[in-house]
Amino acid sequence: MVSPISKKKKEISLEVIGGNAEGVTGSCTKIEFFGRTILFELGMVQDNTTVLENYKANCAIMNKVKARSIEMVIVGHNHCDHIALIPMLFARGNTDVRIIVPKNSTSIIREMWLDCCYINTRDIEALNRKGDKSYTPLYTEYEVEQALSHIEEIPVGEVVTLDENVAIRYTPAGHILCSCQTELYINGGSHTKKILFTSDLGNRMIEDRKFFVEPFEPVANAQVVLGECTYGRRKGSMSKKDIQLDKDKMKIVIEQYCVDNKHRVLIPTFSLDRMPFIIWELYKLFGKDENFKVPVLVDSPLANRLLDCYSSILEGEAKEQFDEMISWSNLRRIISPEESKAAVADKSAKVILSSSGMISAGRSVKWSQNILPNENDCILFIGYAGVDTLAWKIKNCQDQKTINICGKPYANKCAIVDLHSYSSHMQRQDLLNYYKSINTEKIYLIHGDKQARLEFKEDLEKELEKSLSSARVVIVNKGTKIKL
Repeated sequence: MVSPISKKKKEISLEVIGGNAEGVTGSCTKIEFFGRTILFELGMVQDNTTVLENYKANCAIMNKVKARSIEMVIVGHNHCDHIALIPMLFARGNTDVRIIVPKNSTSIIREMWLDCCYINTRDIEALNRKGDKSYTPLYTEYEVEQALSHIEEIPVGEVVTLDENVAIRYTPAGHILCSCQTELYINGGSHTKKILFTSDLGNRMIEDRKFFVEPFEPVANAQVVLGECTYGRRKGSMSKKDIQLDKDKMKIVIEQYCVDNKHRVLIPTFSLDRMPFIIWELYKLFGKDENFKVPVLVDSPLANRLLDCYSSILEGEAKEQFDEMISWSNLRRIISPEESKAAVADKSAKVILSSSGMISAGRSVKWSQNILPNENDCILFIGYAGVDTLAWKIKNCQDQKTINICGKPYANKCAIVDLHSYSSHMQRQDLLNYYKSINTEKIYLIHGDKQARLEFKEDLEKELEKSLSSARVVIVNKGTKIKL
């Protein structure tokens, strides 16, 4: 006689076990059903103060994951805080896991994983040299190659059956190239449960300026929604006017420092998505101006490799526009360390796009060391900076005479300009409008700081009341169990 399936095994339960349970990085949700376990994303925590704190936080996530039990990881988009821990499953002995990603994602994922592997290995080696304790890198290039061989690309816009219990549909999120919302269907025999994971949603206000990103498409219904609320605070959202003002300001800064005064502007820039966006902004501002002779340098190995990925993925008019941009005569792509060293030493007028955006790693660190002490140069920030990152310190410590970079003090003299409207995340009012349009039972808020979640919950509930919706809004915390 076959034993009946226990009530517990019939349950479908969700638990947000990553850093996005209480913050904005380290996306990971564990889904348990019918004695099975799958994950929605498995991303890296990146917002702690030190390398060691981030390392310990990521190991803690993996301890909760129980690597060998995971059958499948479903990915919404390819930022490191959503995908970077996946190779750790292989490092911890799981060689059978399926990795489900939107179509055309693999080449980008490869570059992101290899870059994370390189940075983590370097950081761990530095930790081991300093301390009396030995730490092991999260994973190696071998595990990256293993993970890449387990990727399955899924077409966007159609329901795809993955096995007898699981189907998904990807819908464009508008966040970055190949980013999607994920509709997860779990078949319980007599009925099917539908769960919507938004992952990160794109900024509707700059959609028309990001030709290389698939526009956002709304999802109409789901039993439950796990939705991001990065821009959930009442203060801090931008308007169309703010966006135009920032664009105008970028033009003025470059004209003032580079064209008129023959000096340099450093723009620390995230490699994935932000880099091509800023290149396009500069091309639209200056690309048709025959009098604009200022070189625009892309000094980031990762960004340059990703630009090649973009060119190979895009099709039709988008590819034509992208290739036209990349062929801009002012654009100079710096590849080798020797080229980069020579460019840093050259004090002539130039715009420098270099990663990382938070100046936490990469060649932007060397550029900062060189530019910060020069009162005639400028650092132009166009993105988020985590607390205590070098970018944060430069932005917030302008009254200090020196700033430490890699343990050495540098004179704090250059001009600092901070623009706020280049975020790739959906703005607050658009989030409210979208969530209240979804026919759902519950909306669980993730991927936002504590204050953002509280304020957004209050205002979303008011909007739902106005529309006579019966949906409940729940703030997710560590340990929150969602049962369907």
